[in-house]
Amino acid sequence: MEHGFDFFVAGIEDGMIAALKPAMPYVKEWGTYGGELDTEQLRRALGELTPRMPLVLVSYEDGEDVESPATAPLPGEPRVFKHDCGFAVIVVSGDARGDLARRRGKGQDIGAYKMIADAKSALDCLQFKVVDGDETVLLNPEPLKPAGVDYIARLPQLTAYAIHYDTYFKYLTPDRTTTGPLVQELIFEVENTYPKDGSNLPGVVLS
Repeated sequence: MEHGFDFFVAGIEDGMIAALKPAMPYVKEWGTYGGELDTEQLRRALGELTPRMPLVLVSYEDGEDVESPATAPLPGEPRVFKHDCGFAVIVVSGDARGDLARRRGKGQDIGAYKMIADAKSALDCLQFKVVDGDETVLLNPEPLKPAGVDYIARLPQLTAYAIHYDTYFKYLTPDRTTTGPLVQELIFEVENTYPKDGSNLPGVVLS
């Protein structure tokens, strides 16, 4: 069965969340983030977001395509691309007692450092498989490779870090060797991805 780009990205995001949940049972909100990391946009999104803390967001970051193999396939066969890419886990700790408590934890409250340690313990060098019908698909042939931790934001009520991972997957594109129909007009719709609660957060989806 042929699998496209979205199959692998969504599958890896879902696999990361599935692996993190049992390792971080104290997390109260889970979600995905579709905006840019390390920008004022993310800081603003986190500042306006008021979920239950601690919060974890999983995000596809970016990637590059290389045809694999480099030689063109025979006519009628799809092209295969290797997509070297990155994913991130954003951990957010909220504690009214201040930034030190949010980073290190205090009493029964979990700090960001503990969240980072638990996330890395669950995800470092992990591979994901998904069953699609009668087929078992290995989503990331290269296990998740730790690629660093970035400080994202310190705001009055929260502290956030991003844990980065590198990996790759291979996806198929349709055969383009035959002449397709002439396109006279292209009509498309743009769907608003902002939350329905009116918070206008860029690309944040909580589950």
